[in-house]
Amino acid sequence: MRHLVSAAMNRAGGVVDHLFMSGLKIGQPLVKKGKKPDARYIKEIQFYADKGYLDNPETFFSLADGKPDHAVIRDSPRKTGRRQTIAWLSGYQTRSPLLRQEFQSYSANRTAYLIRWTHGDMGRKTVLCLHGFMLGEPRQAGAMFKVGRLLSMGLDVALLIAPFHWRRSTGSPLDRSLLIQPDNVTMTVEGFGQAVWDLSSALHVLRHLGAGETGVVGASLGGFYSALFACLSEEPSFCAMMVPAVSFQGAFGPQPKDMPRGADAALRETILRLWDMPSPLHLAPKMTKDRILVVASQGDRLCPFEHILELCGKWGWPGHRFLTGGHWLMLDAKERGRAWYSFLDRMGFGA
Repeated sequence: MRHLVSAAMNRAGGVVDHLFMSGLKIGQPLVKKGKKPDARYIKEIQFYADKGYLDNPETFFSLADGKPDHAVIRDSPRKTGRRQTIAWLSGYQTRSPLLRQEFQSYSANRTAYLIRWTHGDMGRKTVLCLHGFMLGEPRQAGAMFKVGRLLSMGLDVALLIAPFHWRRSTGSPLDRSLLIQPDNVTMTVEGFGQAVWDLSSALHVLRHLGAGETGVVGASLGGFYSALFACLSEEPSFCAMMVPAVSFQGAFGPQPKDMPRGADAALRETILRLWDMPSPLHLAPKMTKDRILVVASQGDRLCPFEHILELCGKWGWPGHRFLTGGHWLMLDAKERGRAWYSFLDRMGFGA
């Protein structure tokens, strides 16, 4: 009986996810980005193949080698401690010089933001949160990560705003779709590169501000960044991924209409490989398995469960918990919290 209920909930969760994805597709035509000239786009794509990034994805990513000049632009008292907004110029340079002018033209995205809830003393263990796609508003993200509970456990908490979200985006919420553009793969992969760079910068900033040991937790798209960072750095105390994206192939990937006119099979294959290049499926963790947590839903269609199984298998089965339901609708949602707080306790971040 339990098996039948679980199967039904996995299907129901998948239906909810499908409706969400349909809404995104309906909204796409409202975002008037304009398509690049084919000759320019093909030249941009070829750059990444020529540099060997498709065969060695790790070499595409770069980490900040020190703290950026930053400022606390807002500092408000709370019942216990303070809430701060910290800003700095991202400093990210696109790997491709052909993209730099276009990437920098989004002026709001040049500034990185970190929201910090702190008790006010030095050396507190800190949880750095990475939000999901279109979910970067601090109050919304704070509720999702249950910041109040983490603070009550004696932890400090921070939230890194992803590229093209919150103040890094201008206009309507649909502008956030600039981060994932199947018809502009080169800009998409550079956006992922910037997210990793900004995450490394945020860890430098937190250390300079007096944070103690810091672990990273990401949800959905934030889980994608957390998974990438686990493969690029040993600095965080841990990397946790909640219903993480692992690959954007399939429904989110380039479709025939997104290809340059007259693209032959070889060019289409290069575009698809470039789209999938930043996936953590192509990387190996630098940190030990006991410092990694993967929590996923078996009926998830936004972040397909088969990708999670592939990732866990390639990573040697790190700590994981698989739930019943989809990305949004879960039968045992409280189990996700139990897995997370139990992991924090094992990492020495418990109450």
